[in-house]
Amino acid sequence: MSALESHDQVLHFWCPMLGQTMHFGYCRKMQGGLPCHRVLVCFGPHFDVQGFLNEHFTPQQQEQFLAAPKSRLERILDAADQVRQKQDQGQ
Repeated sequence: MSALESHDQVLHFWCPMLGQTMHFGYCRKMQGGLPCHRVLVCFGPHFDVQGFLNEHFTPQQQEQFLAAPKSRLERILDAADQVRQKQDQGQ
């Protein structure tokens, strides 16, 4: 088993986002091939996640996926803007 496969098998006991137990393998690629923004919090107690991230992802990628996600209100407003733009293009 490779080092990557052994990391992928690490199980986090409860994912607060999905409401179930998850393996690191899912969490490390859930954002279009990039890890979940909570990966350090969830898997930090199980192994050296920061070391893994430094080895497998560039600083720019880490900045991208470790950034705080948009709030629910921001996502709703973004969705409303997208609908408005589509309506404007259709007229």
